[in-house]
Formats: sequence, C-alpha cells, structure tokens
Amino acid sequence: MLLVIRPAVAQSEGVVYLPTVMHDFTPGWHWRDAYTVTVATRTTNLPFAAIDRDGMPHIFWYHTLTDDLVHHLYLTPGGWQATSAPAPADSESLLTNPPLVDSAGRVHLLWFNKLPATETERHRFLYATFNAGAWQTPQEITRSKYSTIDGWLRLGGDDQPRVAVTDGFLGWKATLYSLGGAWQAQNEVTLPTDADIVWPDVVDGAHLYGVSNNTLLYWRWRGGMVGEAQSLGVGALLGRSLAFDAVGNLHLYWKAGANVGGKLITALHHQCIDTTPQSSEVVYPGGAATVSTVVGAAENGPLFALAWQEANRKRLMLWDGCTPGVTVTIPEAPGQSTTLRAVAVSSNPRKVCVFMQQDGTDLYTVRCADLD
Repeated sequence: MLLVIRPAVAQSEGVVYLPTVMHDFTPGWHWRDAYTVTVATRTTNLPFAAIDRDGMPHIFWYHTLTDDLVHHLYLTPGGWQATSAPAPADSESLLTNPPLVDSAGRVHLLWFNKLPATETERHRFLYATFNAGAWQTPQEITRSKYSTIDGWLRLGGDDQPRVAVTDGFLGWKATLYSLGGAWQAQNEVTLPTDADIVWPDVVDGAHLYGVSNNTLLYWRWRGGMVGEAQSLGVGALLGRSLAFDAVGNLHLYWKAGANVGGKLITALHHQCIDTTPQSSEVVYPGGAATVSTVVGAAENGPLFALAWQEANRKRLMLWDGCTPGVTVTIPEAPGQSTTLRAVAVSSNPRKVCVFMQQDGTDLYTVRCADLD
C-alpha cells in the first residue's frame, strides 16, 4: 500500500494537503482509463486478444449458436470498430489460434473453417492479415476430410508466416506450410505415437511435444527427420492451456487442487519449457489463494501474461521468456462485478490489456497498463 500526498484545496494561507491511499502501486506499471465496449453475452470458448503497434487493443471471438463468423473488435482514435474475419457465407468459422502482430503492425490470423456437407474434404484452415482497417482476402492452407485437424501459426524471419498442421484418424501426420505467393507444403512426417503439438521453427522443421505415462516428451523435427524423444520430466498436456512466445518458450497453465501453505485449494499452476529444451518446476503464481477464471496470452515477442480471478480481486503476472516478473492487482471501479475473459501483452509498445465482462451483460471493461 502506498500513501500519496496530493494538493486538495488551495487557500490564501497556502495549500491544504490531504492523503490519498493507492493500493498495490507497482513501479513501472501505469494503468490508464478503462474503456467499455459491447462484445457478446456469450462466446464459444474464451476470446483471444492482441495489442497492435499503435498500442490499441483487439479482441476476437465466435459463438456457434449465434452465427458462423469470427468476430473482431479493435480500438481506434475514433472509437471501437467492428469487423469479422472474411469467409464464404455458406461456411462455418471457428477461432482456434491467437492473433499475432508483426513488426509492421499487421495482424495475422489462422482459423478453422468448415465447408458445407456436400464437400468431401470440408475441414480446412484459413489465413488472413488485417491492416489499416481492412482484411486481406483469406487464403486456404489445406483441406481434410477429418474434423480433428489442428494447426499452429508462427512468424519467421522477415515476419513470414509458417504453419504446422496435424491431420489423420488412425495414423497421424504433420505437414509444414510456408507462404510464397500461395501456401505451399514444405515437408511432411509421420507423427511419433505420443506427439500432439507441432510448433513450427522459424526457418525449417518444428518442435514436437507430447505425453506418455505422465512424462512430458519433446522431439526435434529437422531436415525432414524427427529425432528421438527427450524426457522433460513429470507433466501433462490434457486439461492444460498453453501458449508459445516468439522465442519458442512453451507456457503451460491450469487450475487444479493443491496443498499450498497447508491448505487444500484450487490453485493456479504454471510451468515453462524453454528452448533448451528444459522444463521448469511447477509454481503457484497465485500463492495460497483459490482461483476461479484464468486467462493467458503470449505475443510475437518474448513476453507472456497470465491473469486470474481470486475471491475479491484480479491479479496479473508477466514473464519475460521463462523468467517471472512482479504480480500486480488489476484496478476496477468500486462495486463493479466482472469476470476475466482475455488478456493481451506487447513488448512493442510495452503494454498489457485485460478484458473483463460485466456480469450478465454483453459489455466488456477493457483496462490497459503502459509498462516501463
């Protein structure tokens, strides 16, 4: 707690100073005024968010019972603007990947799109960029007859996008795609039995992650070959959220019962796997507090943000790579009841934004902090 003395009333004898109490003041964090924007009462899964190079927040979401669109809201000097990711009217779009902002300020988005049942291969991934208030015409990366396809987007050298797609039913394969005018398949391998995640390298190959008998595993895909599995210690992927930063660190975070400080609580867990690769110990960012909602996000840079909701406050923590920073309390208006829905972080400009839904409404409170 910080006690700040501010001038309150000017009189002929001088100035009368009254104390103002500011809670959880953190040097280097400069919280700005909150915005209120209409988003949606319900979304399918949690929204994704990003911060562009002008420091403006963006939020993306979809709701399958409302329509078949990926919705997009972003802030401009003139106010909030609404768009949707372009796709054929007779198709269904689902938001599967967080947006990435490149060095030029373009927003890159990869999403799942389902064509009508008359198509034999109706499941596909689309890619498009958003810049200067307009969406580029979407490009199809690949199609499959299986709905189980999954994809990961990474920006390589000169902000060139690279995508890894897993596809199959009984036998799984992974394919790497690069963009050179059109999307082209670079390489394809049969996935190791326990591999689930394929994170593209910035130039060639990919990093594979999986689990076998409660052991985290890692494979390196390079030169068209997948190496032997390396153990990363005890761990899991099922039921855990994950985020990759641009450097290649993998952040895992989840809620689970734990004995913290002698109390059995629903604790927030975090684990980081660096580029060595080596996994850190599991830590409890929320300490001995029971948490409810948890949201996390990485950026096209080294930063990762994790926000969580406790009984009487909301907290936020940043990592630079796998190195944790300070924990701060997110300021809110007195008497306002909200639920965390998304977080975004940026190293250029240095900024973090949180998106909180006002309970029972389609209104979101958006609050951002500039970072030293």
